[in-house]
Amino acid sequence: MVKYSCEKCGKEFTQKGHYTKHTTKKNPCVFESKIEEIIESKIEEIIEKVVAEKMIKINYDYKNNETKVEENETKVEPSNTYKITTTDYTIINSCCIKGLTDMKNENKKIHLTITSPPYYNVKDYVSYTDYKEYLNTLKNVFTLIYEITEDGRMCCVNLSNILIQRENRNSESSRIPLAFHFVPLMEEIGWKFIEDIIWVKPEGAAKNRNGGFYQHRQPVAYKPNIINEYIFIFQKPSKFLIDKIVRGYDAITSLNSKVNDGYERTNVWKINPETKSKHPAPYPELLVANLIKYYSFCGDLILDPFVGSGTTLISAFKLNRKSIGFEIHKDYITIFENRIKNITKQSTNQSISINKDDYVNLNEDQIKKKINKFNKKHLYQLVNNDCKYKSYSKDKLINLIYVSNFMNSA
Repeated sequence: MVKYSCEKCGKEFTQKGHYTKHTTKKNPCVFESKIEEIIESKIEEIIEKVVAEKMIKINYDYKNNETKVEENETKVEPSNTYKITTTDYTIINSCCIKGLTDMKNENKKIHLTITSPPYYNVKDYVSYTDYKEYLNTLKNVFTLIYEITEDGRMCCVNLSNILIQRENRNSESSRIPLAFHFVPLMEEIGWKFIEDIIWVKPEGAAKNRNGGFYQHRQPVAYKPNIINEYIFIFQKPSKFLIDKIVRGYDAITSLNSKVNDGYERTNVWKINPETKSKHPAPYPELLVANLIKYYSFCGDLILDPFVGSGTTLISAFKLNRKSIGFEIHKDYITIFENRIKNITKQSTNQSISINKDDYVNLNEDQIKKKINKFNKKHLYQLVNNDCKYKSYSKDKLINLIYVSNFMNSA
């Protein structure tokens, strides 16, 4: 078969008519070839950017219009990742799945997770194709958290059922029962469901959904204002009882971690929402502080995979816990930096002792009742860890401490 070849660009043709059309066209073929080079160059530039950001390998054949996407064998974190690290907290400007995978590979362990995942319909965060993809992302995150959590330790997740606003007057709003889908998702991973805490906000904090119903009062159209969210508590199963975890801490740590009076006695917590935050979905510091006090000890490492403006890390710092978190938006990390500048840690006991000034004008029964607030581990330290008192009952130790500290000074 006769072939016709262009002397300028080398392109070959089997039909003379096509060859003639090519050589007589308005735009020279060399110019067209240059355009192709520019296009290919731009495509390569985009591919390089995607490889750097998404850590995937793309093989693109421009001539045949074929694209092949493969997982990159070597996943290297960009060298410009923003990170703040101190002896008390670490916050990393990174996708949490990447960060959690790194922690897993480095065999790092955590004692408690407190977090509030980004809402499905909040546009400031990742845009999901659909609700199923959103749930799958949560499952991937909490599977990694499960793998790096110490046996027997807790994971506290704040979330609410999703309200989808109506688009126009001819459509209806709807709700997605995320809270009720999330529990079985966590159980599939291996988490054990422990508690459901209901966070109740003031009525004024809710979006008004019953304005129309208020006017016409017709049945079926009733829609209440939503003033609650959930905090689900999960535990990584352990073959040991909780008591073993408690006994694993020394007397000083145990004393400093003791929960004071005024704690929440029910699973309904009435707490005002955070209103001054620049974050679109903040949770209040009091709520986080409660969870930290109820489910961790001083010195424990606390994780928040969706750090936001840093409420979890700030509360952990105040309460003498270590913390680590990940946040994809650098602006929120800047807010965290400004927030934590003037925060001070809560004071702690460096030793266990009886301060007699606290017992002035108390009779014997009142003094013993006050001493009884120490647990047996603390009482044993108050008698200088003397082995001869190790078998003593708590009442006997209290009596011994009373005699040695108060009767002799009377």
